[in-house]
Amino acid sequence: MVSSFSNELSWAAENQSSERSASILSAKSLLQTTVWGDVAARHQLDPYVLYAVALIESRNHHQKNQVTPWPWALNHAGKAIITTNKQDAIIQLKQLLKEGNRNVDIGIMQVNLRWHGHRVDKPEQLLDPTTNLEIGAELLAKAIQSSPDNFALGVGRYYNWKNIPAAIEYGQNVITLAAHIRTII
Repeated sequence: MVSSFSNELSWAAENQSSERSASILSAKSLLQTTVWGDVAARHQLDPYVLYAVALIESRNHHQKNQVTPWPWALNHAGKAIITTNKQDAIIQLKQLLKEGNRNVDIGIMQVNLRWHGHRVDKPEQLLDPTTNLEIGAELLAKAIQSSPDNFALGVGRYYNWKNIPAAIEYGQNVITLAAHIRTII
């Protein structure tokens, strides 16, 4: 998924130092006055990095030439399931659970049910955008804290904790995308 997103956006992640990457955390942002800013502030995150992770994780091309993080996104076994509304997402999720599948990524931050389902009472609660964003932000903050000397690796651990090259690639893609988004909004 990481490589396809890089190709889709047609810009490659640059090799950035931790110092340069971390500098985006201090910049003022238009997202600070949104839910992205509120959640990011609670977890000491750059809202553009949080938004970029959500965009990479759950992107939906719901209008021509427009892509957005999508709260009704599911992913199972590498297959994205993009529904048009919450009710359809709940139906799809219940079907996956009925089939015995718990390794499902859910919602705007693609929170994995198998590993993080204990954070909610019912799996469908992960389809609440605010709940999902809060959990995703907490996980992202912990991932970043795990690698204080390599921001790209820390961000990338949101995607893959064990595979360091994949994590760094993902982190660099997020950092590049966050910087690009910052020029737009």
